[in-house]
Amino acid sequence: MDMAVKLAGLFLGVLLRTWLPFKRKMKQGKINGFDRKYLKQALSASGVAVIATLLLIPQYGFDSYSVSDLRSGITVFSAAFAFGFGANTLINELLKWQEKNNVPA
Repeated sequence: MDMAVKLAGLFLGVLLRTWLPFKRKMKQGKINGFDRKYLKQALSASGVAVIATLLLIPQYGFDSYSVSDLRSGITVFSAAFAFGFGANTLINELLKWQEKNNVPA
């Protein structure tokens, strides 16, 4: 159950970080449809976030609580959400920097 809460928070963070800018750009008319780069960025961010979540959450002592306790469950979910959202932001910014500076992939 503990792992399910972590992964749910993590993937929700990545999903929202990918979906919200996509919907905003669609509404503004900057893009016409779903580009595979969004999927690639989300998958890359998920990989980074899974590693960060599995390594860092136990270091903060969140695992010492039972997920059945609502407060600790919300804490674990929120931390995983932040790791997922942050990892996706990091990937997006690195790719923008790469494009701006003409750095080959």
